[in-house]
Amino acid sequence: MRWSITIGRVFGITLRLHVTFLLLLAFIGYAGFAEAGAAGALWATTLFCSIFACIVLHELGHSVVAQCLGVEVKSITLLPIGGVAALRHIPENPWHEIAITVAGPMVNAAIALVLLPVTGLPSHLLYLNMPQSMGGLLDALVKANLVLFAFNFIPAFPMDGGRLLRAVLALAMSYRRATFVAATVGQGLAILFVLVGLTHPEYWLWTLIGVFIFIGAEGEEKMVRARSLLREVEVEDVMAHEFTVLSPGDAVARGLERIYQTGQDDFPVVEGDRLFGVATRQAMLEAVNKIGPDARLTEVMDTGVPSISPRANLSQVYEAMLTDGHTGLPVVQDGRLVGWLGLDNISRYLLVQSSIKTPRRAPAPTTAVSRTPAPPPVIAAVPPIAAPPPHGGPYPPPGPA
Repeated sequence: MRWSITIGRVFGITLRLHVTFLLLLAFIGYAGFAEAGAAGALWATTLFCSIFACIVLHELGHSVVAQCLGVEVKSITLLPIGGVAALRHIPENPWHEIAITVAGPMVNAAIALVLLPVTGLPSHLLYLNMPQSMGGLLDALVKANLVLFAFNFIPAFPMDGGRLLRAVLALAMSYRRATFVAATVGQGLAILFVLVGLTHPEYWLWTLIGVFIFIGAEGEEKMVRARSLLREVEVEDVMAHEFTVLSPGDAVARGLERIYQTGQDDFPVVEGDRLFGVATRQAMLEAVNKIGPDARLTEVMDTGVPSISPRANLSQVYEAMLTDGHTGLPVVQDGRLVGWLGLDNISRYLLVQSSIKTPRRAPAPTTAVSRTPAPPPVIAAVPPIAAPPPHGGPYPPPGPA
């Protein structure tokens, strides 16, 4: 995720902090200072950081269980709205998803249970007093963790409760159908939240929560529908067989010209029989602004972009591209570059197939493979890699935690 700072690693998982988190921390500190001076700022920021430490533990609960089930976890990113654990894929085994989903809120429950003997039962949960002592801080943490536990079990995406509902339904129906039902339930609750917030001004925050839930439910349903459409499709069915390549000696200005001349945003950088890397539109724009239009592609191309097989499952590749931030990948067969797969190729396929009443697998092309301006090169600088693990894709955020 852009604008994120790496702050450490735990259990092999990278912990990142989004810069907007620091802005919110500064605002919290200012609000505490305005209310109670320097001491107020100290206690306010301490409470804020302590709650987000609990959110990190919540995400680690998801992530450690996921790792035990063989799911790769790339990172945990702290945002002002909570934490995001980026899992390589969500297992479609309902029992595995149940285990991963429940692990996060149970961490919050465990934290509250550990602190309860010290603080006692809180008198109320919906309001956090700014602490003035260590006892007040612990009392606020008990409340925060109980709220996180309860809130995340609301049966609506993107909270853990929505995923739990989907996993339970998937025990009796297809994964796609279970997602649709869970998303519909979540959107119904979202509308209810919005209505309560609009009719009762004191609950205005419910309106924002409702909008958040509605958008999250729609996004989850779309993602699973796309995965379903792509599951039986291979890369060669959708990849571009005619595409433009650039030379390592080309200037960045030449690459930018080819963007609007061809409609292609990213380009394999090829010389002779060697694929040196990939030049992306973003990298070329940054280079032309920082270095100038005469900068060479060797200065800006990405040499770490993996290659994929034309027989790779498109669903796995698509979700891996989204997770890793790749907008295009070279397609390699027997050491030769035979195609180019961009997100726009996949988007067009989804657009067409979602408009067909009975979507079907795209037929393999019958025309000869060609590209411009040179014959397919042999891969040398960027060797082929294995396809991403099954059911690729990040694990979406479990609501506010």
